[in-house]
Amino acid sequence: MRESAATSPREQSPLFRTRVIANFWQRADEARDRYERFMGDFGAHSFQSEHQCWDYWFLPEVYCYLRTDAIKVLGADLVDDFLTRLEALCDSALNGVAPRSPWLSLHLDGMRHEIHNDSCNGVYGYVYSLTRNPNAFTGGQTCVAREQVFDALEPRQPKAWQGYFEVIPPIYDQLTLFDDRLAHMVPVVQGTMNPLEGRVCLTGHLV
Repeated sequence: MRESAATSPREQSPLFRTRVIANFWQRADEARDRYERFMGDFGAHSFQSEHQCWDYWFLPEVYCYLRTDAIKVLGADLVDDFLTRLEALCDSALNGVAPRSPWLSLHLDGMRHEIHNDSCNGVYGYVYSLTRNPNAFTGGQTCVAREQVFDALEPRQPKAWQGYFEVIPPIYDQLTLFDDRLAHMVPVVQGTMNPLEGRVCLTGHLV
């Protein structure tokens, strides 16, 4: 049953904190091939070409990454098919919430999301990885605050940031869902400036 339109995302109750689904989309390889064709022909890039599409999304001390409308890179047919796959999941397992169209995001060396939440954007956030080789860089995981964080954890036990966050690497063809209200982040990517080797994901919200 779908939530009432009068109910705000803040008032809806997610069924889980995080969920990871491997091998989510049967057209993942086709989407990745289109991304590689789009970004791999360096001679085709110009101010007049279709490649002039990336937004350098920078908010001091919060975000630093590249994003674009996924349709510009992957095409409307693939994005519509991805949304159809998401809608089927929402109808069968997520109380009928609906997906918003995705951004295509790219993180290269030095790019990251600092700790934040999206409590007004939806019930869940989703991250679908088209990252072919997550070993080409360090960082870039989707990190969601654990159920007991910060003051609730035993202060006398030594912990690094992984102790405070559930850490989900950007495995190829993997969908990650998480409660949008929870603190989350993407640790800084280090190791590559090659767009074919960076963290490439479809990201959005379920509302």
